[in-house]
Amino acid sequence: MKQVDELFTWYQSLTLESLERIDQFYDDNTYFKDPFNEIHGVQNVKKIFLDMFSELKNPHFVFVDTITENKQVFVTWDFIFQFKDKKYTIHGSSHLKLNDENKIFYHRDYWDVGEELFLKIPIIKNVYGVIRKKIASHGN
Repeated sequence: MKQVDELFTWYQSLTLESLERIDQFYDDNTYFKDPFNEIHGVQNVKKIFLDMFSELKNPHFVFVDTITENKQVFVTWDFIFQFKDKKYTIHGSSHLKLNDENKIFYHRDYWDVGEELFLKIPIIKNVYGVIRKKIASHGN
């Protein structure tokens, strides 16, 4: 599907400048949900990306696998960025639904906040390790 190919090209080379073209790919009333946000409207989706660019260094997406069928897309991806001079990768997936104009009206991201983000913070990782050992020892 040509529109999906264009969308992926746009996402993989997303910059502050190309973000201005978001309304080519998203419906005005789109629904977006990820582990931190649940919003409506393309302008609110744009604000999430603006925050991403202001808080993170060199954020970008690499698409791993894609399934497209009947105006729906399921894609797995790696989101790579730097924060405080450390490189991070979050692995996740998105379910996209397209309207009759082939614009996204539904965008749901799935990724494990604990594994992909919180467990990369040393203090949280250590506390989790202690809890995990206690739970595991009770199971034996």
